[in-house]
Amino acid sequence: MFAKKKRRQHEQLNLNLTSMMDMFTIILVFLIFSFSSQDQNLKLDPDLTLPESTAAIEFKWAINVNLTPTELRVEQNTIAKVKKGKFANVKVDTDKKRIIPLFNLLKKFKDIESREKVNPTGDETVIAFQADKNLPFEAIDLVMKTAAQAGYPNFRFVVLKK
Repeated sequence: MFAKKKRRQHEQLNLNLTSMMDMFTIILVFLIFSFSSQDQNLKLDPDLTLPESTAAIEFKWAINVNLTPTELRVEQNTIAKVKKGKFANVKVDTDKKRIIPLFNLLKKFKDIESREKVNPTGDETVIAFQADKNLPFEAIDLVMKTAAQAGYPNFRFVVLKK
C-alpha cells in the first residue's frame, strides 16, 4: 500500500573559494572604477561656517542658495537680511510658511527652466543649499519650505569634507 521512501544520504557540499574570490575581486574593481568625485567651484561667504561631512555623493548642477548669519542669497544676489536667525526687512507669509521674495525668484527660475530647458544634465534641478551651522532650524526650515513650494523640493546640503 504505502511505498517505502528511500532515504538519501546527505552529501557534504564544499564551496569553491577560488571562484568566490574571483567574483569578489571583480566586484571590488568595478566599485573602485565606478567611484568618482566631482567638484563645483562655489564662492563661500567669509562669515559662513559650513558643517562637515564624510559623505561622497556625486555633485549635480544646482541653484545655489546661501543662508549666512547676515543674509539670504540666491546665485550671489541678496534676497533678505538676517538678524539673530530671523529674516529682517522682508515679507514672510507665516500662513504658507514662505519668504515672498525668495518664492517669487525661485518661481521665475522654474518658469525659465521649464521654458528654456536650461538644466544641462536633464535631471530635475536641485537646490545646493549652503547654510551656516550655527543658524536656528526655523530659519533653515523656512528657506527649504519656500523652495519646495516654488517647485524645488530636492536639496543638496553643501558641507566641508572631513
